[in-house]
Amino acid sequence: MYGNRKALCDELTRMFTPDEPLSLLVWTEEGIHTACRELHPTDEEISALLEIIGSNTMNVYRRKGVTDASVCDLLTRHREAVTRQVMVPAQVLSRLVRNAECELNRQEGLAWETGRPTPARVCQGMADLEMLKALLAA
Repeated sequence: MYGNRKALCDELTRMFTPDEPLSLLVWTEEGIHTACRELHPTDEEISALLEIIGSNTMNVYRRKGVTDASVCDLLTRHREAVTRQVMVPAQVLSRLVRNAECELNRQEGLAWETGRPTPARVCQGMADLEMLKALLAA
């Protein structure tokens, strides 16, 4: 499981009876930092690793566990995934950019209609699209 303490406690309450014996192992930002100290993880990487660890199924967790070595391996794989590059035909990418831009504009409009500011993920998505448009125009 992944989340803040309150959300995790609520989930544990839903999953188990109050008198059911449990063993609870917890990974924190500090624990991830300590496990990967030689790789110098960033705060963003630490957050990503906590989420990755928390999304493991119990079956995977029981078979493989979560050790310092496996957390370092997760960090290495995460870094590779983040920097991975692929080739895409420009025409296909242009269509996807247009579709994504329409959806982000729709989401921004929904936020404005309810009096909320543009969500940060929408702003980031728009910035990403501008970068892609510039690359396509080059």
